[in-house]
Amino acid sequence: MHRVTDAKEVILTSDTTGESWSAAVWDPRNGSLLSVYKNATALGQRSLQLLSDSYVIGADVTRPRLHIWPLNNPSPLPDVRLTTPGKVNALTCTPNGSYIIASVGEKLFIWQTCNGRLLANLIKHYQTVNCLATTKDGSLFASAGEDTLVFVWSIYSALNDARCSPVHAFSNHSLPVRDLHFGHGGARARLYTASLDRTASIYELGSGALLVSLVFDAPLTAITVNIRESELFVGCINGDIFQCNLHEPPRGIEHHVTVNSDGAGEESAVFQAHKSNVSALSVSVDCRTLLSGSTDGAVHVWDIVSRQVLRTLEHKGPVTAAFFAPGFDNFRASVLKPRLQVHSLQRTSDDGRESVVEVVSRGRDPAEILNFEFYADDCSSSRDSDETSRKLAELQNEVKKLKKINADMYQYGVTHILKKIAGGIDGTG
Repeated sequence: MHRVTDAKEVILTSDTTGESWSAAVWDPRNGSLLSVYKNATALGQRSLQLLSDSYVIGADVTRPRLHIWPLNNPSPLPDVRLTTPGKVNALTCTPNGSYIIASVGEKLFIWQTCNGRLLANLIKHYQTVNCLATTKDGSLFASAGEDTLVFVWSIYSALNDARCSPVHAFSNHSLPVRDLHFGHGGARARLYTASLDRTASIYELGSGALLVSLVFDAPLTAITVNIRESELFVGCINGDIFQCNLHEPPRGIEHHVTVNSDGAGEESAVFQAHKSNVSALSVSVDCRTLLSGSTDGAVHVWDIVSRQVLRTLEHKGPVTAAFFAPGFDNFRASVLKPRLQVHSLQRTSDDGRESVVEVVSRGRDPAEILNFEFYADDCSSSRDSDETSRKLAELQNEVKKLKKINADMYQYGVTHILKKIAGGIDGTG
């Protein structure tokens, strides 16, 4: 099934059954099903990811492997085996698709997409890591899980030092962390965390400071912010979704959020429709629509201002992922035009082997890209061309004119303005 859409955004979802499909694409404007990805099993909690603008990837819910589909094809990529060292508990990718990051138990693994090389195996957590996130520029990623700890890692350091330490280590939570979300700003972005200890923490990565810890009445299971980072949304284990205004932050580090019995309050509002654990939250790019998924099998599309459900996308089982994504051309392309190549993943590191850099560029011959003489010859021929010589002569003449004008202005200032000032001082003017 594949329908063409011109939507600027689409919705991607997955659930625990995998009966009809492993993942699905929906039109947020009318809730219609646009396409599905199948011929695989159900995907694990929050493992559904976009790999650049080319592929959909997700972790098998029971087996040690990843599934990957072209955006425009319901069938998985042939001849590509994405086998992992164990069952994946959490999965994320850098925004450009260059690296795949997965957790297996308490260990973190990083693969390079274009050649499948296992580049890093990080061990810092004490218990299972169940949530991962990367910054919008792909420079950092965060990990958290059952041990209550939150680590922020430099991808560059992780790829170049097998014993690297986290950039930041946060231990403010007292119960397992259930979700992570990065704001905009790269290495100076804010990190938002949600925990079963009923707190949502906001950190500033530039300084590593805890900005505020918001305490709610129920354990938290999901968190997100709008693109302006003016509104915070947290999902609870009882199905409620709270909205907090970040433009009016509390004065203290710890703040208890209160909501009136009718579901509204001065400092926060509540969205009520889900019957159980909120498993996913996402906000549209125009900041007008909230998307929520739950273990009750429903994905709701909300109008944020009125807090009313606009439409519901029914699923056959608990929802494991639901998020807004750009409506890339490859969703509706008859022939996929990938920005990157995907290779089978290594299960062990190849330390000691000769490093190989693979270059992939759409519409260009990689041999031409790596041929320095091609660029040198091309530049030389351009400099010797008549057109370039003519433009160079024109620029030189222009520089001469500007130098003459500058000299004339200087001479005028010396002979007239300074002499007049001097005459006024000695009384002869």
